[in-house]
Amino acid sequence: MADFNEYSQKGSALMQQALKKLAEGDFEGFEKDRKEANRYFDLFYQSVNSEEGKMTQMYGESRNFGIIFNIIEQNMNKLLETKKGKEFIKKAYKMIKGSNVLNEQFKVYDFFEKANYVENPKEFVNESLSIIKTIDKKQIKENNERLIKLIREYKLDEMVEIPEETENLYEAIEYVLLNEKKLENVDKFINATNVITEHIQNLQTNTNVEDDKTFKHFKEKIEAEESKIEENINEDEKELLNTFMNAKINKKEVFENYKKQTLDKINNAILVSENEDKESWQKIYESVNSKNYSNKMTENIINCAEMLEICNTIEE
Repeated sequence: MADFNEYSQKGSALMQQALKKLAEGDFEGFEKDRKEANRYFDLFYQSVNSEEGKMTQMYGESRNFGIIFNIIEQNMNKLLETKKGKEFIKKAYKMIKGSNVLNEQFKVYDFFEKANYVENPKEFVNESLSIIKTIDKKQIKENNERLIKLIREYKLDEMVEIPEETENLYEAIEYVLLNEKKLENVDKFINATNVITEHIQNLQTNTNVEDDKTFKHFKEKIEAEESKIEENINEDEKELLNTFMNAKINKKEVFENYKKQTLDKINNAILVSENEDKESWQKIYESVNSKNYSNKMTENIINCAEMLEICNTIEE
C-alpha cells in the first residue's frame, strides 16, 4: 500500500490542477480532476485511520527507535512500581539485547545521546559516522515494530511529550542509520549530521540535565532489575527464560518438548502411585495435555514453567 503522505500529495496536486481548469473555464476537466483528487483524499483518510497509518503517525514510517525508547523511558517510574511493569522491563531488555538490529540502534542512539566532553563535536560526528554501518530499512521497521507491539501488549502510555529538538535528533540519527552518504543525498546527510552535532554541542554546556535522559539511565535500571529477578529463580527457570528469549530457537518445538517430557513423567508417576493418588495424577495429566502453544509468548513461558515445576516435583 502506498504511503498515506503520497495519497495526500497526489490529492492536493490534482485539486490544484482542477481549480486551475475551473478558472480557465474547463468545467469537464475540472470535474474529472476533482473526482480523482477526492479518490486520493479518500485513500488518504482510510490509510491514516488504519492501524498502519496510526503507527506511522506516531512512530514514523520506519518506526523510529528513539521515539519508541523515549516512551519506555518516560514510563519507567510507573513500570518499576508493579510486577507486570518489571516483567515488561525484563522483556524489553531481552528483546533489545537479543536482536542485532535493535541492539545496534540502541548503541548508536545511546552513543550520540550521551556524547559528553567532546572537544570537537563536528569532527567527532563525522568520524563516528564513518564507522557506523547502515541498516536495512525493512529490518529496522520489522524489529522496531516488535518492540512497539510489546509496548502495546503491556499498555504503556504512548502519548508522551517529546520536545521538537529531541524528535529532530531522533530523525537525524535514523537518517544516517538508513542512508549511506552519496552525491544525490549530500544535502540531507549534511542536515542530519548538523542536527546531531548541534545536540552534542549543547550537551557540553548542559551535561547534568541531559545525563538523566540518556539510554544509560534506562540500561542501569533494567540491568539492576534483571539482577533481582535472576536471584529469585533457579537454574532450570533461567534456562527456560533464556530459551524463549533466543530469537533463533523454534519456540513451538521447545513448548512441545516440555509438554511431552511432562506427560511422560506423569504417566510414570501414575504407574507407581497408590490407587488414591492415581486420580490426582490423572487430572494433572489432563490439565497438561490440554495446554497448547499460544501466539502469546508470556502464556507459553508460564505454561512451560508450570510443567517444569511438575517435573521437578515428580523427581523429588
